Amino acid sequence: MLRFGYQVGIDRFGKRVLGLYFVLAALALGFCGAAEPASASLERELTLAECIALAVRNNRDLAAGRLDRLAQKLSLQDAEDEFRPSPSLGLSLDQDSTGSALGREDDSTVSVSPRVTLRIPTGGEFTLSANNRVTSADIANRYAQSVVIEFNQPLLRGGGTEVGSSGVVTARRAEQSGVLGFKSAVIGLVTRTILAYRNVIRSTRAVEIAKRSVQRARELLEVNRILIETGRMARQDIVQTEANIAERELGLTEAEGALNDARLALINILEIDSRTRIRLTEPLRMEEAKHEAERAVHLALQNRTDYLQAQLGVENAENALKLADNARKWGLDLSVSARLGHSGRSFSEAYRRFDDNYGAGLSVDIPVGANADARQRSYERAKLSLRRSHLRVAELRQSIEVEVRAALHDVKVRFRRAELARRARELTERKLEIEQVKLHAGLTTNFRVVRFEDDLVRSQNSEVGAVIGYLNALTSLDRTLGTTLDTWRIEFESSVDVGVDK
Repeated sequence: MLRFGYQVGIDRFGKRVLGLYFVLAALALGFCGAAEPASASLERELTLAECIALAVRNNRDLAAGRLDRLAQKLSLQDAEDEFRPSPSLGLSLDQDSTGSALGREDDSTVSVSPRVTLRIPTGGEFTLSANNRVTSADIANRYAQSVVIEFNQPLLRGGGTEVGSSGVVTARRAEQSGVLGFKSAVIGLVTRTILAYRNVIRSTRAVEIAKRSVQRARELLEVNRILIETGRMARQDIVQTEANIAERELGLTEAEGALNDARLALINILEIDSRTRIRLTEPLRMEEAKHEAERAVHLALQNRTDYLQAQLGVENAENALKLADNARKWGLDLSVSARLGHSGRSFSEAYRRFDDNYGAGLSVDIPVGANADARQRSYERAKLSLRRSHLRVAELRQSIEVEVRAALHDVKVRFRRAELARRARELTERKLEIEQVKLHAGLTTNFRVVRFEDDLVRSQNSEVGAVIGYLNALTSLDRTLGTTLDTWRIEFESSVDVGVDK
């Protein structure tokens, strides 16, 4: 009886375990079924324009560039505030207690002092200040009010609109340089995205060509077997076809590995989930582009960010030379002031008494000795810096002209190469078809068919490479001309936002 009861317990336990197993299996199947749509959701069809939009939106380096642009705009606002009124307000409360033989005296003073300063582009400065003070004492109260207007203007060193407004002008040029730098970063990102996208297309086409090659090799193997059965081919000749299949399968494996590497490289640029299976839907369309050399050079000089930044560098060097020249002058400053004051023991008494003061003066500062020599050396260094800036612009202009003409020639050559590659592929396909017909008729050897098959694979890959090479040459030409954003309809303004028109 004990044994039976023990056996029954085991059976019940086994049923429970079995039931739990089925529950877990059902849950696992449910999770697998739920996970399948999740992985399927990682598959995306992307056009080239959509890839560019993703790259511009997701790229972290570009996001850091946007933050830098915000900081630069704040710096520009600080510089432009230089000629805006700068108000301030001072408040003070003093309590004095003095003890003497006659007793203790307590004084309380409340003072309100507003002040406004205004700089002007000539280097001068206006100051308007007021002081309202009320003193409450044990003996008597005292009220005082004064308004002071001051004006200081450098007449030689530090004077003039070129010197006085140089800070704002330099800040605006720095803002323009920041805009150009950010634009260059966007152009570089767009170019990298385009090249990576087309590299995936090239790798995809290589896989398709390799698959068709494997299929043709297997069809050739079937033909060889038929020829052997009919006695029109030696049995040992089939080894060559089998070796050809192995080589084709090896080529297919290598092409699939290259496709995976190209896909991951594009995903890295787009900064999306690395598990995403990308299907590129952009067709390979090739149209001949025609450009006039002189117009292209002129367009590049108008749009190239590096050339525009070099021109800003010349303007900054010219401004630095003017400042260095101004620093060699004598200091001659004009100052004018007017003080209107009232004071008394009551408000009525204070406004009956006037305490006015007017003044004007000139101050001279003459640099001599080592001070004058140092300023002269600064002036000479500024001249050398300006000459280097001009040389940089001339060198860059020459380089841009050469780059543009070389890029135009490369576009023409690659278009011609793509046309020849297409013609060569068509002839190679025709040649292989003829040789296959001859093989069925026993008029050629298996070796020639395999060799023509190799020629077809090479010509197909060459055609795809030539077409993509031509399209990439157009992309490089856009970057050389500085027209990448215009070509892809990317709206770029001085703000930190970049919009892509799909």
